[in-house]
Amino acid sequence: MLKINNVSLQKKRNKKEVSILSGISFEIPKSRISLLLGKSGSGKTTLLRCISQLEKEYQGEITCEGKELGAISPKERCRLIGFVPQSYALFPNKNVLDNCADALRTVFGESKASAYKKAEEVLSSLDMENYLDRFPHELSGGQQQRVAIARALVLDPAFILFDEPTSALDPENTERLIGILQRLQKEGRGVVISSQDMGFAKKILDRAYFLEQGTFIEDYQGAETLSQEGKLYQFLYG
Repeated sequence: MLKINNVSLQKKRNKKEVSILSGISFEIPKSRISLLLGKSGSGKTTLLRCISQLEKEYQGEITCEGKELGAISPKERCRLIGFVPQSYALFPNKNVLDNCADALRTVFGESKASAYKKAEEVLSSLDMENYLDRFPHELSGGQQQRVAIARALVLDPAFILFDEPTSALDPENTERLIGILQRLQKEGRGVVISSQDMGFAKKILDRAYFLEQGTFIEDYQGAETLSQEGKLYQFLYG
């Protein structure tokens, strides 16, 4: 379980304190696909960055599997949380195999043979086994995304976070991504996705949390019918 408890974040803009997140609290289970939905500027990406500890100046508490994410080592944290940013953030000077094996070797001290074996297995599961020696600039956007997913998965995290994963994908690659996300869910991982792509969200809707101006407004647990009066329904279908 991923628990977000009273998380707030303020930042200075034009010499004024501006509220980015305000008292957000909810729980995200494993084995589900959880969508963070809302318009641009609602705080979705910022919340993902807080969960992944890329943003550390928040108030409140975020725990995963009972561990406070801000209080554990990066080595321990990356076994709990994987993050696939919108830009993919691949190392441009490393090929596909080295991008995926790097953390296993540098953070966990695994041998080159062991790290490569794990990376190859995960890349193969994502149909990237024929691209191991390619560099990021030689790949399409969808292929780069699969490498970024593989890089997170080789560390076997309990939860994997995606920031606007369809922003650079064509319809074919979006359908491929949906298949990958559903497979991760069946494996028992928690999948958390920030998105303002309404078409994608409707196709993959399982659980959802709607944010507006940095505030948690309402959620959808997946077992009930969406209220047509709610903001989540209006966002998706209005």
